[in-house]
Amino acid sequence: MNKLKNISFYYGLFFTILLSLVFTITGYSQNHQFPVTLIDDSGAEVVITEKPEKIVSAAPSNTEIIFALGLEDKLVGRSDFCNYPEATKTIESIGKMSPLNLEKIVSLNPDLILSYGGFQLKDIPRLRELGFNVLVVQSETLQEMIQGIQLIANACGIPKEGEQLTSLMQERIDLINIQVENLSVEKKPKVFVGSNFDTIYSPGRKTLFHELITMAGGENIVGHLRGWAKINPELVAQKEPDIIIIPSGIMNPEEISKIKQDIITHPGWSHVPAIKNNRIYAVNEDLFYRAGPRLVDGLELLYEIFTEKE
Repeated sequence: MNKLKNISFYYGLFFTILLSLVFTITGYSQNHQFPVTLIDDSGAEVVITEKPEKIVSAAPSNTEIIFALGLEDKLVGRSDFCNYPEATKTIESIGKMSPLNLEKIVSLNPDLILSYGGFQLKDIPRLRELGFNVLVVQSETLQEMIQGIQLIANACGIPKEGEQLTSLMQERIDLINIQVENLSVEKKPKVFVGSNFDTIYSPGRKTLFHELITMAGGENIVGHLRGWAKINPELVAQKEPDIIIIPSGIMNPEEISKIKQDIITHPGWSHVPAIKNNRIYAVNEDLFYRAGPRLVDGLELLYEIFTEKE
């Protein structure tokens, strides 16, 4: 009997030590993931040797991702255009998005710089020459935005947090996909995005706004055009949209009530269903222009608008 007790004791001790080693190794692997090698959205290979503790974001979309991942305490610099969430105001500005203020960025001595690419690409080589890690995150679709979140999470040493956030976002996207996947063309509202300017620009295919309209179950009246397209007011009259969306914000700072009134009284538009049925909606442009987590909010908002009873 004593032998059985001894054997039981040693087996118990063995498994306790084994479990301890497993937890130690697991904890070690989670906390010592670096160096990590990533391919950013410019195609560049970026090697990050240590977990970043000081981050500079050169674009609003990346700043919003940083906050969504709970990394705001590591953010030491942001662009002038970074205005969400409210707490961004307390973070030091690096100035305009282009050209980048290299002197200011260098003075902050960041471990990681999150660039948007595009017009910032010309400044990135110099930053890399100076030894800074620059990660280009430039998403042009909703799925690319989700991949961008995971890319930033991996760069910051929190891949699991990235997976959790993107999984929750994907669930919200999938829920809307299920609701609209079997909609007939007749049930899809025709949508016009724009204002009553002398020159009207509306988002066509290959824009985030167009993708969100389509995913939310709408038919974009300028979907046959590419990019932000210059259109003639007659096109709106011809297409007869059921819904008019007015993006409001920095890009369109006019008073909403005035914009709506101008649309309602526009010559030749009085027969447009959206105007006749008072289905004109002002929305926060940032939910549709910025390739950040709030794109999913924008998708849900459009779905609510499209399914609202007249």
